Order: sequence, then structure tokens, then C-alpha cells
Amino acid sequence: MKHHTHVLRIAVALALLGPLALPALAERRAIDEHKPADPQGQVEVTDVSGRISVSGWDKAEVAVTGSVNDNVERVEVDGSGARTQVRVVLKNSHVSHWEWGGKGGDTDLTVHVPRGSSVSASLVSADLSVDGVLGNQEIVTTSGDVHTTASRELRVRTVSGDLTLNAGADSKMIEVNTVSGDLHLSGGSGEVSVTTVSGDGSITLGTVSRARVKTVSGTFTITTGLTADGRFEAESVSGDFMIHFAGGVPPAEYDLQAFSGDLTACFGPKSEHEHWGPGSRLSFKEGAGTARVRVDTKSGDVTLCTKH
Repeated sequence: MKHHTHVLRIAVALALLGPLALPALAERRAIDEHKPADPQGQVEVTDVSGRISVSGWDKAEVAVTGSVNDNVERVEVDGSGARTQVRVVLKNSHVSHWEWGGKGGDTDLTVHVPRGSSVSASLVSADLSVDGVLGNQEIVTTSGDVHTTASRELRVRTVSGDLTLNAGADSKMIEVNTVSGDLHLSGGSGEVSVTTVSGDGSITLGTVSRARVKTVSGTFTITTGLTADGRFEAESVSGDFMIHFAGGVPPAEYDLQAFSGDLTACFGPKSEHEHWGPGSRLSFKEGAGTARVRVDTKSGDVTLCTKH
């Protein structure tokens, strides 16, 4: 009798769940789409949730392979001229992107693109990886993680996803804007701009002409070289900075200040407390002083050293 009662309870529970139980049982189907593409063209990728892997190859075509679940109506591969679009279309196409995310629109796709392509991606809660692409990259995502290897210009905007970015020596422009995701950035030269709210960061750059790191509460470890007339700026509210200049002390004018945090420098004079408040400040010149280094934090600590 107890066994029959238990089975009845399970049956009633499943009946009450109704459609809510269906997504877990939904079948996945295979995707295999191909379209000729310009070897130096632009490829645009749009997805809602799941995983997207973009990989460069030597064929003059865009190929999309992998699988999607039952909530995906189709995967479009379309375009003309130098522009190719890859778009995941859900069955409930009237629902906004913000409502789509995490509601069964899962994808697991690999997008092969001509190696010389530029790539732009617009994602909601999908993870993205990019590798072997020689053109510029522009990535916008809400909560997905991003892992990319970039050869040229790289621009990334995300809300809460973690970022792992590896830039080549020819990457002369890197722009990163994130809210709460952690950042791991390596490589690159030229101009680098990083803006975060609460994400922590580890940044290792080549020799840059301009670098700017701005955060509210994130802690950043930064290693970089600086050109003779370069500019380096770091600014935070409560975040700490550990800054190492590769190859020795840059010949620059230095201006470091902290309202309530500590300043530590492995070169130059000792920090002096401001006469008008509790803050500390270091202002000095090294060598010709043709470059500029400025670090400003309210309550964070600053450490400035060299790394050979």
C-alpha cells in the first residue's frame, strides 16, 4: 500500500510540473551549415545561451557545426558580399534577449571562419572562445565567459563574465569594459584601456604607448613596458594596484597619490604625507622624464616596482 501511495505522489508531482519538466528531457539535434565567405570579410555571431567556439581556418567559407536543444528553431548562416551572419533563432522569437537567457536556448556550436576574418559577437549568457582569427574582434556579452586570442584590434564589453584575453604583438588597440568579471590579459602593445567596477585583474603587456586602467574596487596586478614618450594611468576608489615596469625604470615624470591608502615604490623618493590631509603623495622625475606615469586611488594601496 505504501509503495502505491509513493508512486501516486510522484505521478501527481510530474503532472503539476507539466511543461517545466520538459526542457530537461528535450532532445538535441545536430547542426551542419556551410556558406562561402570572403577570406578577409566580417563574420557576425549572435547567440543567447550556451557555448560558441569561433576558430579560424584556411577555407573561404563559414561552417557552423555542433548541436542545439529543442528550443532553438534554426541556426541561420546568411549574408552577402564581405559580410556573413551567424544567428541562433529561438522558437519564441517574440521574447526579448533579456528574457531568453537561461531558458532552454542552449547551443554548443563551433563556427569555422576564414582565418583573415574580422569577428563581432553579440551574446547574452553564452560562453565564447575565439582562436586562430587574424582580423579585428569586437565582443559584447552579458554574463558569458570570454576566452580569446587576438591578433589585431580587440574590443570587449561584458557585465559579469570572466575574461581571458591573449593578444599578439600586432595588437595595437585593446579596449576592455566590464562590471564584475575578472580579467586576465596578456600581450599586446600600442594603446590599452581597461575599465572595471569590481572585477580583479592580472595584466601583462608588451611595450605600450598608452595604458589606462580604471576600477572602483578591483585589485590589479600590472606588468608593462612603456615607450619613451608613453603615458600610463591607473585610477581606483578602493582597489589596490601592484605595478611592475618591465626592463627597468622608465624615464618619466611620476605622480602617485592615495587619499588613505599606502604608497610603496622600489625607486624614487619616499612618499610624503600631504600637509592638508591624511593622504600620501609621490611626485618625482626619472631620467629625461619624457613619459608620464600617474596613479590615483582613494583608499587603495599602490606598489610600484621594476621587473627585469
